[in-house]
This record gives sequence, C-alpha cells and structure tokens, in this order.
Amino acid sequence: MSIEHTLLLNQANVRLLLITANTGSIFEKPDLLTAWLIEFANLVRQHPSDFIALHCQEVGGKDYEKFMHTLDQFLKDFLELPEISSDFTRYRLYFDSDYTSQEAFTALGCVYLIRQNLSVQQWNFTTSSFQVVVNRQIFAGNLVNAQTIRKEKYPKEFCPESKWSRKGFTQTRWLINGFTFDLVNVHLFHDASNLLAIEHSPSMYSKCRRSALQYTLQNLSLGCSGKHVPYVIFGDFNFRLDARRLVDYISEKRSDLIHEIREENSDEITKMIIKNEHNIPKLTIQKKEFNLHDNHDSFFNINTQQARMFDFESSSFDDHIFEYEKTFPPSYPYSEEQHEARSYLRARCPAWCDRILLSHSFKNIVDTQTENPTYDIIGYDVCVGDHKPVYLSLTIRLVQDANDHIQQLKTLTLPSNIKTELHTLNIQNNKSLETLSESTDPEDLLSKKSLLLPTTSMLTNDDDHRTVLAHYVFPANIKHTIVRFIRETPV
Repeated sequence: MSIEHTLLLNQANVRLLLITANTGSIFEKPDLLTAWLIEFANLVRQHPSDFIALHCQEVGGKDYEKFMHTLDQFLKDFLELPEISSDFTRYRLYFDSDYTSQEAFTALGCVYLIRQNLSVQQWNFTTSSFQVVVNRQIFAGNLVNAQTIRKEKYPKEFCPESKWSRKGFTQTRWLINGFTFDLVNVHLFHDASNLLAIEHSPSMYSKCRRSALQYTLQNLSLGCSGKHVPYVIFGDFNFRLDARRLVDYISEKRSDLIHEIREENSDEITKMIIKNEHNIPKLTIQKKEFNLHDNHDSFFNINTQQARMFDFESSSFDDHIFEYEKTFPPSYPYSEEQHEARSYLRARCPAWCDRILLSHSFKNIVDTQTENPTYDIIGYDVCVGDHKPVYLSLTIRLVQDANDHIQQLKTLTLPSNIKTELHTLNIQNNKSLETLSESTDPEDLLSKKSLLLPTTSMLTNDDDHRTVLAHYVFPANIKHTIVRFIRETPV
C-alpha cells in the first residue's frame, strides 16, 4: 500500500492504550524486569490498541549514575516482546538519559507505538509542521536534537527547599484523522519528610506540586489557532493524601492520644505516635516512616473508601482536567519483595501518585457507547516495583469531513529519507537549548502563558534526516522498516 493511500484512510474509531510507569525499581533491581515485561505484554493482549503511549519516570533508577547503563537491556527486552515486534510497525522512543547535565536531566522516558492500520503524523516543534510517521526511531541522551519532543526541567525555584531534582515534563503532539492532541509526560515533586507533610493542610509539598502543574499546563505550546489543543497528561504526579487531615481523623482530634518525641536539646519533632485508649500504637510517623500497624494494608488496599476521603490534591485543577473514577488501590509505595506483591512499604503514606488525566476537550471525543474506558493498575498480584503502573484503555471517535482531511494533508511534511537500510553519521554532543527569561521568580514564571520554542535557525541539522549507529542494533527492530537509534551523546 502506498503512503498516499495510507494517509487517506479515514479511521473513525481509534483505540488508545495509555500507561504511566515509574520504572526506578526495575532499573535498580533487574530481577523485577521480567515480571514487569510479562505484565506489560499481558496488558497489550488484553486491550488491543491502535496507538500505545507509555510514559516512564526515574529512568535509570534513583542511583542513575550506577544503573543508567541498563537502559540498553531494557529497550532490547521491551522491543523484542512479540506483542510489540509483530504488531507495531512504527514507533518513537525518547529517553532522557544524559545525567551529566543536572540543569536539564529529567530521567523521563516516552514510548509511542503505532499499529500498521493507523495513519499518524507527528509535530516538529522546530519546523512547526506535521510529519508523517513512517519508520522507527529511538532517541536517547539529552534529547537536545530531538525536534519532535519538548522537554523541560522545572525551575529550581519550584523545587522544595530550592534543591535540584529530576522533576520535569515532556510534550509531544500528534495528528490522527484530523484530530490534533498532545501527550504530556510529567514527574512532580515527592514528599521528602512525612513529618513536614503533616504540619499543614495543604502541605508545603502539595503547594510545590500545584505550582509546577500549573506552570506545565500554562506552558504547553499552543496550536495553530493560538489555543491549547486537547491533551492527556499522565505520569508520576506524586499526589498524596492530605496527611494533616488524616492524622486528625485517626487521632479523632484528641491531642491526649498524640505523643511527640523531640530531638534532645531541640524543639524539632523526630517521631509522632498516635495511640488508642488502651495505649496501643495506631499510627507511627517519622521522617521516612508511616506505619498504621495492624490496619496498614487493610486501610489502604482492602477498604480504600476511608483513604479516598483525603485524596483531593488534584481538585484545584478540576476546571482544566478530568480523571476517571479510581477503583484501584493506591499505586505507591509497594513492597519490592516477591512474596509481598499487595503489601505496602511502611515508609510513606500510600497514595495515588500515578495518574492519567484528560483535558475536558479530549474527554469530549472519548467513545463511551462502544466500550467504557478501563482505568486500573498493572500487576495486582505481581511485584513490579514500588510503583504499580497505571493504565487507561479507551476509544476515541473521530469523524471528519473528507474535504477537511484533504486540507490537513496539505500541511504535512513527508520525510525525504525513507529508506530500507541503516545509515551512520557522527553527531556532536550539542548543549541543551535554553529558554531565556528575565526573571526566575516562580510567580513571574507562572504568569507566562506560552513558552518560546526553538526556531530552525537555532539548530544546525534536522534530526529527522540524521541517523547514528548505537552500541548495537536490536534485531527485533528491523523486521518491518528502518530502525534508527539516535544518541545525543557519543557512543
């Protein structure tokens, strides 16, 4: 079938499978990778899809300098899954793996898989045009030359205590049958101390996350009409339960049941214990301990109704984003022991950190008549790390006039290098592009409604016409079409 014929296919119903996965554990504990891949493959079989989007956070693990080298093995094993190698003829993979640049490193990874039957175009943020997706590409490194993705690390001023972290977001834009939409990967700030988290409602960490998410939504690049296009934002939001109100609930607001232990010769609280009337501990809290003792797993995993009463951190964005009902237990923090797949660690208050949120304009085109969306976690009974991946399976209904479809084709850019062989080319490691700002104050940053995108003149070459040879070429990747592994750092 010719490219022109493929482009003219007008598919009304498109099945999407969206997944967010904090992958830190599987990089640091490779023995978890096999189970993770099996669960992912099962999910793909259970929910046949035309377009799959996987957003990863903490690529390389927390100790990324030690474990980032395992990214190659992860990609190899992932792409060799029969469910992927046989059914998805095109893909785009982006992994921000260059940890040497702390000012830009986010450890975010994005995987977009496209089935053969679907015509898809992707936005080039440099040339401001859509390009037909006809091949397979992998981008790794600092992503500075990847023109089809936007990446931004949150300004230092947004970080709790103004300390650098890997938190940030990415944005890609897609065109399917005349429908333009964005997919946004996000990783927001965590609660560093349980004791600080219970001081106020909302907590200082919640305020930082709110500012960062507001900044993200305001700074998504605009569409051709000057307005935001429909979007889905999914990742590790690190949304937590309101710990202050949860403590009040468990203690029944009786101060006589709360015992505070302070550091010697200091007013700093190092431990808090809430006891019942029989002087038996109900809840113990330290900086890195949150323990409901005998009721810990049952409160959060079996009967989650009580925990849901304190899950409202995202509510301040209800005017902008929508979330399907969560019928699954909190996605974090699970034990990493094989025999404790459903047990939570007693280090943090369990919470629905990993989420998939839709703009209202995107929700409006979801088809709920054919099949209701499925919103759930992966690996209920299998240990897949401290985060259970979260997925959303849905169908979008796209109805478009034929004349509109022809008009869209006029704005497309066809790559000039559609070939069947592998090319090699040396690439210099360019410095990351920076957006200039006269002020770094968070309020000033939030006041900006759009982000200056790099222009063509700011880049020396178009990465869509550039290919480099990686450490090796994965055999599974060249089954149908050209595979190009583009590394931004020397290999």
